[in-house]
Amino acid sequence: MTADDEPKSLSELTRALGLNMSDVAMFSGLDESTVSRLWDNTAWLDRISGRSLQSLISSIPGIAEYSMAHSLRRRRDALVDDLADQGLTVDLQVLKESTVPQQHLLNALEAALHIMRGHATQRVSSYIARFWGREQDRAMEVLYSPTPGEGLLDDPHKLFDASIDLAPRLNRKSYSFHSILALNILTHQVSKVTGSLSAELEPPVPGRQSAFMMRGVVMGSLIGSDDLELAERYHRELQRTPVYAALEEWSFPTYMRDGRISSDFTLPSSLLLRNTAREVLREIGSYNDAYLYYLVSTYIPLALQRDPTFGGRIGDLVRTLERRGSGCRDRTVRDACGALVRQIKGMA
Repeated sequence: MTADDEPKSLSELTRALGLNMSDVAMFSGLDESTVSRLWDNTAWLDRISGRSLQSLISSIPGIAEYSMAHSLRRRRDALVDDLADQGLTVDLQVLKESTVPQQHLLNALEAALHIMRGHATQRVSSYIARFWGREQDRAMEVLYSPTPGEGLLDDPHKLFDASIDLAPRLNRKSYSFHSILALNILTHQVSKVTGSLSAELEPPVPGRQSAFMMRGVVMGSLIGSDDLELAERYHRELQRTPVYAALEEWSFPTYMRDGRISSDFTLPSSLLLRNTAREVLREIGSYNDAYLYYLVSTYIPLALQRDPTFGGRIGDLVRTLERRGSGCRDRTVRDACGALVRQIKGMA
């Protein structure tokens, strides 16, 4: 902890403003006796009431920023210590400089702690299930990243191993919406890094839980390995297995919050895919050819059945596919892009 990170008393925070105790009391509307009790106490945030803190925030510059920074710092320090006890070292520079909101990153570190401890599977699955969503997923990507200078952990391999050990225990639970989401999230992150699925994570029986788990694995593996054959196998599996197709159609809109996350994995009959369209357009330009093939052969046709306007971005979709498809080296992917573009233009 540097000098700048040290807790500061209220008097220290207001000194640079040229304010004394009476000034702070007058501007904030608090009793001077209340301000006096907090004035020289570096732990004043733990003693102040919510209403008094709101009064200080609304009247004294710098209080809001300090309150937030202090709260984040205290939680960060506790998590860093707890994870160190589990053999994981947090890269504080990555934590500080990441474009992902600090709160999401700290939540991801908390998830890592639950995974490493792993003794209460219901608590673990309930917590990890909350990472279903684009912003939360960005935090998990940083958590699991093994790239030095990009990942939250100096060496995340112990987390990989703990995730692989935990997944079968979640998979043995009776039907649980949270365990299904948690399994998908864990297997997705591990397979994204490794480019493949560990034998310990193989789904034991067919069904909704194993289908959703398989989707997480396939998406991660496609991103990590650029395996076109895997994308083709997944497409064939969806064509012959209705539950796989239903979960595929549900995933993107709920992940991007166009649709409500529902334990029965259903979507409303009418749905505008505005956020989903924005994410798919980003992914077309960002991910590898195998993942692009998955989008054009599998997901986008399903999305167009649900929302033919593609969130009002159908023209952008055509232009993006034409631009990206023309640069693909693999003829299968180029042809798939071209076929989908012709289909969309035919719809118009």
